[in-house]
Amino acid sequence: MSIADTERPVITSILRAMPASSLRAYVSRTLPDCSPIVVSNRAPHEPKPEGGFKRGAGGVITGLLTLADAMGADWIAVARTDAERKLATDSVGPMHLPLLQSNGSLHLVSPTREQYEMYYSVFANPVLWFIQHYLWDLANEPVIDERIHQAWREGYVEVNRQVAARVVEVGRVAPRRPLVLVHDYQLYLVPRLVRQALPSAMIQHFVHVPWPTPQYWKILPKHMRDAILEGVLGCDVIGFQSSLDVRNFLLTCEENAGLQVDERERAVLFGGRVVYARHYPISVDVSATSRLAGSRGVKRLEREITTWRPPKLIVRIDRTDPSKNIVRGFISYDKLLRYHPELRGQIQFWAFLQPSRQDVAVYSRYLRTIRQTVGRINSEFGTDEWLPIRLEIGESERKAMAALRNFDVLLVNPVYDGLNLVVKEGALVNQTKGVIVLSENAGAHEELHAHVLSVNPFDVEATAAAMHAGLTMGPDERKHLNDGAREVVRTNDIARWISRQVQDIRELVVTAQVPVAP
Repeated sequence: MSIADTERPVITSILRAMPASSLRAYVSRTLPDCSPIVVSNRAPHEPKPEGGFKRGAGGVITGLLTLADAMGADWIAVARTDAERKLATDSVGPMHLPLLQSNGSLHLVSPTREQYEMYYSVFANPVLWFIQHYLWDLANEPVIDERIHQAWREGYVEVNRQVAARVVEVGRVAPRRPLVLVHDYQLYLVPRLVRQALPSAMIQHFVHVPWPTPQYWKILPKHMRDAILEGVLGCDVIGFQSSLDVRNFLLTCEENAGLQVDERERAVLFGGRVVYARHYPISVDVSATSRLAGSRGVKRLEREITTWRPPKLIVRIDRTDPSKNIVRGFISYDKLLRYHPELRGQIQFWAFLQPSRQDVAVYSRYLRTIRQTVGRINSEFGTDEWLPIRLEIGESERKAMAALRNFDVLLVNPVYDGLNLVVKEGALVNQTKGVIVLSENAGAHEELHAHVLSVNPFDVEATAAAMHAGLTMGPDERKHLNDGAREVVRTNDIARWISRQVQDIRELVVTAQVPVAP
């Protein structure tokens, strides 16, 4: 253990109590000679039809907004829609980031509609997303045909090139040494391209999704997977959600690329440089999430819930993504009702689901399967007085928060997940001594395993048993689990996520690198 590791709990416990302005001051003191640049696919703010901006959707954007605000960073993103492309075309120079207190600017890269479609909807999602979540039925899929090859060349490679060019443009006029913070699987090629043009830049890439085994990466043709690996190895530090992801990454470097790896230092030697791999599980803004949970809008929705909920309530909040494993969750609930008929009429499964990527065929088919499964269970078990599953498709932060405050069991059973912020939000805000049933393949399981009921996401029998255990557990044990999970989230909050990365950038990058031991 390094001195830095022993200092971290003290530093991060202090940071938990810091307001945003103090966190910004801490980052400025720790990295005084850096000009931070955040790089992501999605912009933090989206233009509204009536004018002005709204915050971009998703937990990742929320975390990155906190990061960018703390660092006073500029932000480079890709124009994804016609409205964003028009905004990029009409704007003269960078735009001010309206939702941040710092003075950062937004720079939009504007590929053509066709380039973005190939980059995102044909290659990054679903090909890369399905690889990184182990979703392919390998006996039949994928078929890497000319459409995929074209999407790689003219979409993924091209958009990554455009983004890297904008990073270089912004970095060259930065007042201090550029600190480039690239995020997620859409932009794996950016770090190496930036490194080639700005050798002195400090570069980190944070991977929000799981990093699969070396063998699973071999779904991709060699020239594609090599380019991805060499792309992220343009970094100084690569961040992951869990220690398993770090191990899989090091194995990928060793087995697929024959690179020299130091497992103790969690480092790779590439191109005469040391590249470090570290895990930083992302988290929630405890204060902001708690304020939302206690807001009048959420309390009004909670009062509505009391008018229809039965004595016991199972909740799930998810996107309708195949990786979330929603259908197996319903099959497990079907088992629960069959094995425990005494629960019929006394329980309801409330699934509040956000439609995801309905322009991609596999996602739209999955949503149809969800609806069909719910219809079958409700038809078989439901009565005039009782509906087994309450399915709602929509988006509402307040409704999601009201559900999380009131669950008896929260089901989070993804096939694989980088982290899963819903489970952390639920652990933080629940007011009913609710029990969390959590997939062992969710990144959050590494932090929360001692305070949840763990399940294999493919085992519907065990998942049904876990839900039953959570529903019938005594109040003292429920409270013990609930309190433990909440304390983990309060300790490992968004400030800690930021501070650990800042410390590693200071210790591993700003100071001289130590060569990897032979």
